[in-house]
Order: sequence, then C-alpha cells, then structure tokens
Amino acid sequence: MGSAEDMAYLLVIALTVVLSWVLTGLATWYASRLGLLDHPGDRHSHRHPTPRGGGAGLVLAMAAASTLFVPASMPDYWLSCALPGFVVLAITGWWDDHRSLSVRLRILVQLAVTVYLLACVTGSGWIAGMIPLAVAGLFVIWMTNLYNFMDGSNGMAGLQGVFAGSVLAALYWLSGDGQSALLGLLLAAACAGFLPWNLGRARVFMGDVGSLALGFGFAAVLVHGVSSGAFTLPVGLLVMLLFLTDATLTLLARVIRGERWYNAHRQHLYQRLIAHGWSHGRVAMLYQAINLALVLPGIGVAVHYPVLAWPVTLLLVLVFSAGWLVLTGKFGVLAKAG
Repeated sequence: MGSAEDMAYLLVIALTVVLSWVLTGLATWYASRLGLLDHPGDRHSHRHPTPRGGGAGLVLAMAAASTLFVPASMPDYWLSCALPGFVVLAITGWWDDHRSLSVRLRILVQLAVTVYLLACVTGSGWIAGMIPLAVAGLFVIWMTNLYNFMDGSNGMAGLQGVFAGSVLAALYWLSGDGQSALLGLLLAAACAGFLPWNLGRARVFMGDVGSLALGFGFAAVLVHGVSSGAFTLPVGLLVMLLFLTDATLTLLARVIRGERWYNAHRQHLYQRLIAHGWSHGRVAMLYQAINLALVLPGIGVAVHYPVLAWPVTLLLVLVFSAGWLVLTGKFGVLAKAG
C-alpha cells in the first residue's frame, strides 16, 4: 500500500472510533429518555440503575464503516455473508433490550443467521464436509451467546473486542489478507469508541444489541480465518480463549448442577470477583492482563512455531481451566452484588 492509502485507512479507523463514541452517546440519551434501565439485583453486578443498549452505537458505526466508508476494501465474505447476520442479530438484541424476547425466538434467529452464513460461505469454498460445517455452526452460535454472557461487567466486552479485533488484524496482515486485517481494525475501533461510555463507572451498558452482534461478527471472522488458512485452528481458539474458558466452564457447571443454564445469573468468574469486592475496572484489567501476558505470547509461539500450536493451546486451556476451578471454588457460587 502507498502512504496516501495508508493514511486514508488510518483516517477511516479514527472516524469509526469517533462515530462509535458519538452514536453510543445518542443511544445512551435514547435509553435514558425511554427508561430502558438495568436495575441492581441478584442477577446483576452493578449498584445503580444504568441505561442499556449502548452497543447500538458501535454496531451502527461498524455497519457504516463497512458499507459507506470503505466498502471496496472490505472482504466479500463480510459484506455478503456475515454483515447481514450481524445486522439481524443487532436488531433482535435491540428488540430484546426494549422488551424481553423468549429464549426460543432468540435461538431461532441465531440458527437462521448461522445457517445463512454457512450456506453463503460453503458456496464460496470456505468449508467442505458436513462435520466441519456442523462444528463451525455450533461455534458460531456459542460465540454469539458467550459474548452476551460475558457482557456483565463494565469494560469487559468492549476491551475484549479491542483485543480480539487488533489480534485478528495482525494475524490476517501476516497472512497477506489486507482486507480482513482492515476489518479486524474496524471492529476494534468500533469497540474502542464505545469504551469511554462503559469503562469505569458505566454510563451505559452494551446490551444485547451490541454483544450478540459482536459475538457473531468475531465468530464469522475467526471461522473464515481458519477455513481460508490465514491462521490455524489452535491460533483461532487462542484469540478468544479467556472468554471461551469462563463462559464454557460456567455453562457446564450449571448444567451439571441441574440449573436452567439459559437463565440470567452471576456465576461467571468475573461476576464472582465483583461480588466479593473487586471493582469492575480491576476485573476487566485482570482479564486483559492475562490476554497480554499469556494469550498473546501463546499466539506468537503458535504462529512462528506451528508444530507447537496445539501443545501451547492445550497448555493454556489447562492453565485457565485450573485457575477457573480454583478461583470459583474460593469465591463460591453466589454472593451479593458489588
């Protein structure tokens, strides 16, 4: 790329950050006017009534950047296959933020957009074979939901979005796919614009409108990266390993205890830390410190020494799982909201 083109892309990334910040502010004002508030309670980890649905700002910023700012520089799989589901899930989440939807309807919508995504990419030669398609479908649906589950602490989902988008941009850049690298940076930029409203003492929560769309979006970009050979499966798993570990082990523990796993709760590790007096900022920084200290070096080793990719990934899975078991045992199942 020439320097002029590089500067143009940097300008688009900066504009996406600013647009996300402005639109999140408008979404906050809208939620406040309509009384769309999350109130403190047994299933929430905050102390003050807080507007929800601020993720609409980052979703709109991402959609605008993709379709209006640099559509010619976006990969076809995003515009044709992933963006429609991204938008549909955002609309579904926006509706759910206004009026709670049934679990059945939410799952049906998620199944529909996942089937569309996989049908679209199968025609493009992404994935071949029924078993890979089924595994990819389960991953997309789980990522859509786990991102929503992990959006329960100020800054948690936004910071993870900045981390994941930036790492994916680097991985795609190393593979020679500049369009997907730009897509990763735009996802990170949209999340960065949201953070000033949510990090620290939150003035707005992301809500389902943002978390469902982001989970699906990152899943689509990860699936494409693995299927296209931009990076290997263990590398793709590492990008979201911290979220995957906390959400998956929490779900399994609830199923084993015979609980209704789909009901709202405060049993994720990050929620237990908050319930025992940790600040939201401290918890969010802990998760990102682990990403920087363990996940990022693990990705570096897996990329530069492919023979070590699976051993490194499995080692980190064991370390994170052991840490989750020890800390959840220490902090118990439930405690008062912090």
